[in-house]
Amino acid sequence: MRNSGFTIIELMVASAILAIVMVFTMQIFTINNRAYVKVDSIVDTQQSVRAIASIFERDLRHAGMMVPEIAGICGIDNTSAPDVVYISDHTAINPVSAIGTFDGARVVGGVTQVNSGITTLGLDSLVIEPDTPDPSYDTDGNGVNDSDFNDNGGGVIIADLMDPDRGTVCGTVENVNIATKSITIDIKSNSFDTAGTAMLIAVPAIEYRIDSNRLYRNNLILAEGVEDLQLAYFLDTNGNNALDVGEMYGISGNNYVAKDSDVSDLRGVRFNVVTRTRSEDERFTQGFFQATENRDAVAGQDGYRRRVHTAIVRMRNIGDRVGGT
Repeated sequence: MRNSGFTIIELMVASAILAIVMVFTMQIFTINNRAYVKVDSIVDTQQSVRAIASIFERDLRHAGMMVPEIAGICGIDNTSAPDVVYISDHTAINPVSAIGTFDGARVVGGVTQVNSGITTLGLDSLVIEPDTPDPSYDTDGNGVNDSDFNDNGGGVIIADLMDPDRGTVCGTVENVNIATKSITIDIKSNSFDTAGTAMLIAVPAIEYRIDSNRLYRNNLILAEGVEDLQLAYFLDTNGNNALDVGEMYGISGNNYVAKDSDVSDLRGVRFNVVTRTRSEDERFTQGFFQATENRDAVAGQDGYRRRVHTAIVRMRNIGDRVGGT
């Protein structure tokens, strides 16, 4: 009678077959996992750019809402870095029971010029709606809102009511002093090109900037993996209600300069957001920097996959606003 069981040879053959099956299984698992990670990263990038575009477009459409058109937006145009933009802060203004626009906070002390760098400006009020004061931010930490200027990374736009052609100056609010009704600002844009008799106003603004591939809205991280933000501004400077070639700023060969530009001539803004995957794909080496508008191209290829979102926003509260400024 034959004894039951397996021979050594049978066990070796079975082990070899099992090993081969495990190798192929692990290879399939690795391939599927790599594909999942790649697809998940791309989907995350696409969702991120959609969310960014939605929020940014909403803020752009509110630019100039219930404040003078000339202080609706201020751009810092960069060709070797992401653009920086300041948009009048619609969340700081209470439109209830309001019919006209608010002039903004008047700069006091006879100031006619604002230079780049840190500066402190005295204002006639820290609240934009003086007739129905409704401050939006708590700047002294006592739990009570006391200012429309946000000192937690918020921005400010300064313009001249008497001479709109001086353009705008913009920067980040570093400090708000309730007792003296003053704000300390880090002016990021160019200074006014001219001086003289002036009626300077300050309008609270939302700051959009990119730092270390993070897009900030004021001092909050809106999204990570954002490589670039570039804008083009369409200003009808000759008043013919048509956008001529020479009136498109922030594009190749025609930089946007905030000074010497009456923002009430603005008819539209084209913005480009470039996002990229969280990490490089070692099997993908054909990625390259996406240069939009007047941004300088960057040579070389890498393993990042990128998405570019481009949109044009027609200004609702600037240029075509009913009733003017």
